[in-house]
Amino acid sequence: MAFDKTRIIVSDLHLGDGSRSDDFHKSDEFLKLLDIVEDEAAQLIIAGDLFELWQSDLERVAFQHSRIINRLLVLAKDGRLIYLIGNHDHIPFVKYLSQELNISLVYEDKDDRIWVEHGNQYNMFNRYKDPRMAVRNRIGRTVSCIIGWLERIIHPDFDEWAINALLKRRGLFLKNAALVKNKLTPSSKEYYIRGGDLSEYEAAALRLIGKGQRIVVFGHTHKPALKMLAGGIYANCGCWCGKSNPTYIKVKKDKIELVDGITHEVIDRA
Repeated sequence: MAFDKTRIIVSDLHLGDGSRSDDFHKSDEFLKLLDIVEDEAAQLIIAGDLFELWQSDLERVAFQHSRIINRLLVLAKDGRLIYLIGNHDHIPFVKYLSQELNISLVYEDKDDRIWVEHGNQYNMFNRYKDPRMAVRNRIGRTVSCIIGWLERIIHPDFDEWAINALLKRRGLFLKNAALVKNKLTPSSKEYYIRGGDLSEYEAAALRLIGKGQRIVVFGHTHKPALKMLAGGIYANCGCWCGKSNPTYIKVKKDKIELVDGITHEVIDRA
C-alpha cells in the first residue's frame, strides 16, 4: 500500500519543568527531528504524553522547553501537527478536543487505514470505558506529584529507589500501592510483577485491524515495537524521556519504519 503523505509519529516526551524531576534531556535531538519533519514536509503526530503534567506546571514546562514548543506551534499553524493527548497530559488539553485545533484522543486516516492513539486504556492497570475518565482519577496524579517533589529535593532517581523498595517489601503497603493504577505503567517493573503483559497491546492492535485498520500505532509503553500481525502492522513509538534511547515511527510511501531518534537510522521496517 502506498501512502499519500509522510507521517512521523512520536510519543512520551514527558516535558517537565527543568528541575531534577524532569526526565526529558534530549532537546537538541528532538529539535533535529523537527528539522527532518520540516525538510520532508512531513506531518508530525504526537501520540500522547508530550507534557509531564502530573509532576509539573504547564506554565513552567512551556518556559523551560520554549524552543521545542515554539517549533511545534509553527507546525500547528501550518496544519502539520496532530496532538493526541495521553494520560499524563489530559489536563488541560482534554477540554480542547477539536478537529479544528487538531487535538484529539485518536488519529484515524480512513483512506490509508492508519489508527494512532496513546494507548493507556490498554494498560490493565489504567483502563477506562471512556478515556476522558482519566481526568477524574486524582490518586495516581497526587502520588506522582509527591514523588516528583522528592526527586527535586533528594535525588532525580528517587522514583526508581521507591519502586525497588516496594518490590522488597510485599506487605500491605505494597498491596495498597499497587492500587494506584496510574503509576503502574508498562515502563515499570511493578507492571510485570502485578501481571501486566505487553501482549495486551498486540491484542488491541489485532482488534483494530479486525475492524479494518491496516496500521495501528500506540505510545504509552515506552517500549518501541514494529511487528507484522495477521492482516496488518502493530507499531509502538517508544519514548524520548529518561535513559531510554529515543525512537519514532515513520510512515512513508509503501513502508513503515521504526527509526533511531539520535542517528535517524532505520532500526526495523515492515
